[in-house]
Amino acid sequence: MCIRTLTATVALVAIVSGAAAPAAQPRSGTARDRLVGTWQLVTYQILDPDGGPSRPGAYDVGRITYDPSGHMSAQLMHSSNKAAQPPATDADRAAAYRRYLGYFGPFTVDEARGIVTHHVAGSSNPAWVGSNQVRHFAFSPDGNGLTLSLKNGERVTQSLYWERVK
Repeated sequence: MCIRTLTATVALVAIVSGAAAPAAQPRSGTARDRLVGTWQLVTYQILDPDGGPSRPGAYDVGRITYDPSGHMSAQLMHSSNKAAQPPATDADRAAAYRRYLGYFGPFTVDEARGIVTHHVAGSSNPAWVGSNQVRHFAFSPDGNGLTLSLKNGERVTQSLYWERVK
């Protein structure tokens, strides 16, 4: 086999096996399909009730993952939640707890209403265990951005913008 044929064969095998490039993320299909993947928190904003300027939310670092089997997990923290050693006092543990939120469970999507519901099976916030955390979603035009919003009635109270992890 000549070098040119061998090179072409190796390239074809790489393309067929998916080794040549990462798989494209869904830009179309159902909202559930488009959610699947890992997303990194870019911004978290609390919106003023009177329409005034927003302020940053409690967390500025985070990941949320939706898997194809219908489960999700979210990890959010404030970047100041760092220490050289584990918290030694109840006050230190309480401060660390206030700067971190993690939860997981199955999720369902109501595409017509633009809602994803996180059915919380476990959480660092015990009050969330067994709850349904409703998030309104919107994708950026390129499919690599995701906004999850919390609403009080029709008013958006919090907005988290995520970018797909490549």
